[in-house]
Amino acid sequence: MLSKTIASPFRALCVFRTNRFSPHSIVHKGQVTAVKRNCQALGILTGLSLISLSLAGCTPPKVETTNSTKIPVPQAPPCTNQNLSTEAIFSGSKAGVAVVETSDGLGSAFVVRHQDGVTLLVTNAHVVEGSQVATLKWPDGSQDNAAVVATGGGNSAETDLALLEVRAIRGEVLQIKPEAVNVGTDIFAIGAPKGLEFSISRGIVSGLRDDGAILQIDAAINPGNSGGPVLDGTGCVVGMATFKLRDSEGLNFALAASTINTFLAKPPSPPSRSETAQSPDSSEDAGNDSAQRPAEASGRSTSGPTCWFQLTQDSTDLAPSRCSVTSRRNANGHLVYDVIEPNGTTRTVVLWNDDSAEVILEGKRYLGRWEKDQDGDFQVHLDQGTFAFRY
Repeated sequence: MLSKTIASPFRALCVFRTNRFSPHSIVHKGQVTAVKRNCQALGILTGLSLISLSLAGCTPPKVETTNSTKIPVPQAPPCTNQNLSTEAIFSGSKAGVAVVETSDGLGSAFVVRHQDGVTLLVTNAHVVEGSQVATLKWPDGSQDNAAVVATGGGNSAETDLALLEVRAIRGEVLQIKPEAVNVGTDIFAIGAPKGLEFSISRGIVSGLRDDGAILQIDAAINPGNSGGPVLDGTGCVVGMATFKLRDSEGLNFALAASTINTFLAKPPSPPSRSETAQSPDSSEDAGNDSAQRPAEASGRSTSGPTCWFQLTQDSTDLAPSRCSVTSRRNANGHLVYDVIEPNGTTRTVVLWNDDSAEVILEGKRYLGRWEKDQDGDFQVHLDQGTFAFRY
């Protein structure tokens, strides 16, 4: 179901947008609505972007529409021939790298695409073996739940790939180099070796194996590096750290960029819990450090919209969007929901047993009530407007 109807309609106060253009799209209409106003604002944030309210003296809103249907996201810079320092490569790339934690271990991943309010990352299949949800940790310390939406299976080195999805725009896209890399090329690996998050090591491409599908490298990689990017001197991805030979020194291997691109062009179906990924024979993977046992990730993976917002003054419809919705316990032991829009706006929601609701938005507290609608989703009614979310 795309759009929703407010379960218990009420007449909101003068609701309008203060910005002339909002990047958020109304999915069921394919339009973005910006509402102007002529009244004294209280500066309340509600819905998909900044809107304000007035207690009195409101004039009817003037509605303007545009034909924009997608959330604009900065594109990854193209690969160049300019070599960068190690410091510049790390500082320019780490925002696109995440630490991956499951109930069985730890690895790395990197961002390959932003589309329709979703972030896609790639990692090794053995990093998320047996898991359908993983926890991602970003360089700034924030965390997200990611669904494992596809896997190559991991029965061989070249199929040891998995695609992760975060229902929000996170991190920065790392550009994958389309050209093949040469033996002797300087390379840099970013990951979490032995749990040492966001570490960088450097080396060279020592050889090309399996017709160039696998890179032999001498940059240090260890458990926790698996799934992390291997970059060349321009800062573009030329491979993914994957495994190393046992009882050897400097015999480490990465999936080549061409192998990653082939997987991304047509990823297989999502994995089942019974699937088992295998590392190559006579080798050990560079991830899944069994000593790491993170808490089980909360949240529910769904298709279609996961949140809805009232956009105009007298509307009884809620426009759909795709938010990241997670739950946690706060310091007082209360169950708290975090509803995170694609632009990063976060509503912290507490639903009390007496049907009252508290919403924290940008440090301000709003009181209202809540109920479950006919779809089983939570609708939160505030004086400033109504929104709903699925969990």
